Amino acid sequence: MTSAGSGRPSAPRDATGRDTARIAPRTLFFSLTRRHANPYLTGFALLGLTNALALGIPRILKHAVEAIQASDRSALMIFSALIALMALLQALVRTYSRLYILGACRQVVFELRGLLFRHLQYLPLDFYAQRSTGDITSRAINDMLLVRSLFGFGLMNLVNTGLVYVAAVSMMLLIDWRLTLLALAPYPLFILAVNLLSRRVYQRTMDVQDQMSALTSRAQENISGMTLIKTFAREDAESAEWTSMSADYLRRTLSLARARGAMVPVMGIMASTGTLVVVGLGGASVIRGRITLGDFVAFSAYLAYLVWPTLAFGWLLNTFQRGAAALRRVAEILAEPAESRDLPDAWRDRTTRGDISFRALTFSHPDAPPTTAHLRDITLDIPAGSSLGSLGTVGSGKSTLLGFLPRILTPPGGTVFIDGMDVTVIPLARLRRDIAVVPQEPFLFSRSLRENLLMGSPGAGTAAVDDASAASRLSNDLPRFPQGLETVIGERGVTLSGGQRQRATIARALLADPQVLILDDAFSSLDAEVERDVVEEIRNRRRGRTTILVSNRVGSLSWADRIIVMDSGRVMENGTHEELLRAGGLYARIARRQSLAHRLEEI
Repeated sequence: MTSAGSGRPSAPRDATGRDTARIAPRTLFFSLTRRHANPYLTGFALLGLTNALALGIPRILKHAVEAIQASDRSALMIFSALIALMALLQALVRTYSRLYILGACRQVVFELRGLLFRHLQYLPLDFYAQRSTGDITSRAINDMLLVRSLFGFGLMNLVNTGLVYVAAVSMMLLIDWRLTLLALAPYPLFILAVNLLSRRVYQRTMDVQDQMSALTSRAQENISGMTLIKTFAREDAESAEWTSMSADYLRRTLSLARARGAMVPVMGIMASTGTLVVVGLGGASVIRGRITLGDFVAFSAYLAYLVWPTLAFGWLLNTFQRGAAALRRVAEILAEPAESRDLPDAWRDRTTRGDISFRALTFSHPDAPPTTAHLRDITLDIPAGSSLGSLGTVGSGKSTLLGFLPRILTPPGGTVFIDGMDVTVIPLARLRRDIAVVPQEPFLFSRSLRENLLMGSPGAGTAAVDDASAASRLSNDLPRFPQGLETVIGERGVTLSGGQRQRATIARALLADPQVLILDDAFSSLDAEVERDVVEEIRNRRRGRTTILVSNRVGSLSWADRIIVMDSGRVMENGTHEELLRAGGLYARIARRQSLAHRLEEI
């Protein structure tokens, strides 16, 4: 059953209040960081203090070396104590900087994950028809881990690397600008090499994540369809296919690992080259007396302090490339246009009568061949408060036709009307609040049976739930459940029989008591006696409300005010039960076959 209530937010929006459908990945990145600017800025400030303390140590170390040269023991003790104190302060401040930055990162991912989930709730069904469940799941889970690294350790090390380079290089320039330029001369070439490698990392990360989506989708399908796999003895074939897909994932992962692994030695060579220059040329400068031994030690310490940021630079680029790829995949989902749930004031007090009209409706599914029409020139009136039965061959378009009423499918403008209003202009919050659908394939969540029944009417009381359960004859089976309506059913209602699932979805629809009720082949799993009882209950309860019933059993449709017979996307017959029997067409032939089959079963 699908239904909607008012009071929900409209299209999902980001932290700045803008519609996410218009947000690019870069804009999304900055909007999320601005939202949590205070903890980030606090963490970055503490990170700056951490580096100030760390970079002050080589300066004190210079004086300590000079105290050693001067054999000044008391000065040496003082400088040693200062170094120990600054190291302790640095450790303390660094801890708090990480707490602020990584805490903000988790808040960002929490917000983004919630934003993505909310957006998924409002995407049209066409989106889910084009995307696999595994792909969406992979983006919501696997990609989020990479996004967390981007907003956490990635941002932290980006700021830290910038601070260290600016501060350390400035201190090195104060000691000897010539030696500084020579020590850093090879760096631009290495950075260019890393930049080229990072592009490979980005593309190969996208390839890995795409294949991970495919694997997740395959696993989800196999686990959901395990009964079918075992029934057709497909275990070996499915395992072989999984092995092939896993091998492709391994190949892509190894390709990514090679690109990532190449960065580490490049950055290591960069750091080692700088050290070699300092030892050779710096040592010569000390010998010639251009700088003191203390300056040399301090300069070497500053250069050593650049080693980790330099080595981390490759990891940092890798993190940003992988995080950017993951954020783009998440942003692709957020960029999908959502269904609007805004309810203008003019629609708030309107009541739906349930007067339905189809006018020259011709429709083809978007992925169908250009010459294929699933519905052809449908013109039909269903007066408010009346009942319509629909019967037809498989694939005749019965479900497609009814999917236009709650706009599960979007019809061409000017073809489908409710109460004289084109359904394409009726707000979804208004439209779906008054329409309930019991689908061909009943779906139940892995929650308690009561929670499933309350899905369309969360405010209903115990008496109403019990009444709907009795009307659908679900109450007949409740004594068999360990905890009655409080029994938690399995995923997709797997612990229930097909008939129990259908009766549960019928009870859910009756509990919502909509102005328009659509029963799309909702009795296919019920035995004849239960079906007669449920149909009679629906008939009595739905007097004065519009009811549309799709069924392949003539007996379930005979009570309807009018019945249509569809074939090849057209309405071939239209009339009452008696009129269609007298006409001797498809309806009459199906009725005769079913009557004969019923008599044979009784023999």
